[in-house]
Formats: sequence, C-alpha cells, structure tokens
Amino acid sequence: MRMILIACLLLTGCGGEKIDPAPQAGERHQLRIEWRVVDRPTLEQAYRDSGMVLLKRERAAGDPNPQRDRLHGFAGRLPDGSAVIYTLPPERLDDQATCTLGHEILHITHGDYHR
Repeated sequence: MRMILIACLLLTGCGGEKIDPAPQAGERHQLRIEWRVVDRPTLEQAYRDSGMVLLKRERAAGDPNPQRDRLHGFAGRLPDGSAVIYTLPPERLDDQATCTLGHEILHITHGDYHR
C-alpha cells in the first residue's frame, strides 16, 4: 500500500467533498511538518519522484497547457517519518495554494478521506 499521506490532490477548488472522517471538536494533533513552497515544474517533478503519475486532464479555463494535470500540492513523508507538504506559492489568504495547504494538513491528520 502506498503511503497514505502521498494521497495527492488534483484540486479544482477549496470546497465540495465532505471530509470523512471529519475532525471533531476536542481533537488535538501535534504536527511536525516541513512545508516546501515550490514552482510548478518542481512540484510536478517532486510528485513524479514520489511515485505518482500526472494524468492528462481537461484544460482548466485559462490554462495554456492542456496536457498538464491541475496539481496544486501533495503531502508525503520524509525519511525520518515527519510530514512534508509541497504547494505552489500562496498569493492571497484564500487562494488555491492556501486552500491546498489546509487540505494537505487534513491528509496528515486524517489520512486519505477522498471518495
């Protein structure tokens, strides 16, 4: 089984799918996370280096490269067991990179909650 935390994201937005299992009031999580803010070529290479495959997807509005998956980030583990998150640079408080960071933290604490 692949590392559950290399559950990768092909995010299109910061909403929609329900988190299952969802965090509950009163939970506490001590996290040691390395966050790597990278450019798109580095993100895609790190994703491939983690054993994942970028799929060809339908082009997003305004995306000049129809061959590129809409990868915004992913989580994994470093050799020492600590978590690592890769994202593109955030520009605003609620942009895709910021949403991706929160999404990946949920993967670290709650595993693979996607359908």
